Amino acid sequence: MVAWCFRKPSDESVVATYMNLSTRETTTSALDPVGGISNELKGLSFVLVSPNVSEQMGGEAIKSLQICLELTLRGARVHQVTHERVKAELSRSFPGISVSYVRDTWLQKLAYRCGTLNPLVEAVVSNPLIAIIFQRRAVRLVQAQLRDRPESIVHFTSPVSPVLPYFHIPGAKVIVGPINGNIHHPPAFRKRETIGYRTQRSLLPLLQLINRAFFRGKRQADILLVAGGERTRRSLLMAGCQENQFVDSIDSGVLDRLYDTPRITHSGRNLRFVHSGRLVSHKGTDLIIKSLKRTKNAIQLDIIGRGPELQKLKALTRDLSLDDRVKFIEWFPDHRDLAAAQRRCRAFVFPSLAEANGIVVQEAMVMGLPVIALNWGGPSLLVTAETGILIEPLSEEHVLDKLAEAMDRLAEDGELAERMSSAGRQHAVDGGFLWSSVVRDWTRHYRRLLNSHVES
Repeated sequence: MVAWCFRKPSDESVVATYMNLSTRETTTSALDPVGGISNELKGLSFVLVSPNVSEQMGGEAIKSLQICLELTLRGARVHQVTHERVKAELSRSFPGISVSYVRDTWLQKLAYRCGTLNPLVEAVVSNPLIAIIFQRRAVRLVQAQLRDRPESIVHFTSPVSPVLPYFHIPGAKVIVGPINGNIHHPPAFRKRETIGYRTQRSLLPLLQLINRAFFRGKRQADILLVAGGERTRRSLLMAGCQENQFVDSIDSGVLDRLYDTPRITHSGRNLRFVHSGRLVSHKGTDLIIKSLKRTKNAIQLDIIGRGPELQKLKALTRDLSLDDRVKFIEWFPDHRDLAAAQRRCRAFVFPSLAEANGIVVQEAMVMGLPVIALNWGGPSLLVTAETGILIEPLSEEHVLDKLAEAMDRLAEDGELAERMSSAGRQHAVDGGFLWSSVVRDWTRHYRRLLNSHVES
């Protein structure tokens, strides 16, 4: 994610981005670059729940932090329930947030240790057990908050999986989501799935049957924000949820200040492309590297990020004699340097094989970078023929050929890149990618929920 993913913990916090939340509550209005000043949530009270709320712990944790801050800045009274592992960071960087922390139990610690020994145990036993215990303990803290603020809306902002269980909170006004997930590798790439992925896919009907029988949280929620389209709806229906609970939603917003920066413009030839994100196997970073051997032009690739695949990707680059064309950038000390690096590029390349959404894709479009991605999962719901190039995941050979072809085409055709850049930013605004638009949409449902409880 732009501005957060590649900074050291000691760098200047994004408190400044969020107008310096240095007191327990704030009355500062949020700036909406499209619609002006917004204080639309003033008078509303929320209890938010997420296992991780952090700048440093990846996409779901960052999104949960953004939601907390965005609601606060729009005038809401917000209390966050999260895990104590983020206490030091939140206390240091966001002292204005009101927070209750959940501590690990001995059983969670044991489950975590067992999971580190076997990936199958981690996927099928450890992670679900840890999540269930967190949810149970978090609900107790939520109920304590509701005794003092019974008017509050309870919004579970994470986890996004349609499979992980939630507990029912009697009498509460509950929203869950955005829910995404139920995403697996394309059939032609199933051999690349980890044993955990394969097991979760095969056990999905059984897991949702267990949810239907024992966990009422999603079934009893007032609103389920659905961001994963039909695949997520199918999974939720298997768990006993009803269509009348579903509200379509963007999975995550993009910081409005990105819209304030000048759009990246394109002309002439530009051989530099960029890929960013956590370097894990399902992101398909190796596919981009391999495709460079098939390009007609000497395409240059910047890979920005860290992760368990980093050393393997560096070795692959050496084995293919591409050291002079691939540049690894693990982090930027200042997010402005990251933005400047991306501004030098022709397009954003993101052939992820199991991406539920793709916040980096949304950010690229807001900035003005055409996107090259697979016609699969989240990116296929974000990118259009006018804003980028989608590749059918028919086989690895097909994807490598088409990645090379797409990069060559955009590298040589500045006019095409410029049209996609302009269309991408406009699509991001029209499609409601900015946080101001996301919160504006959610506000309608928040108020509808409050009104329905008053009437009942």
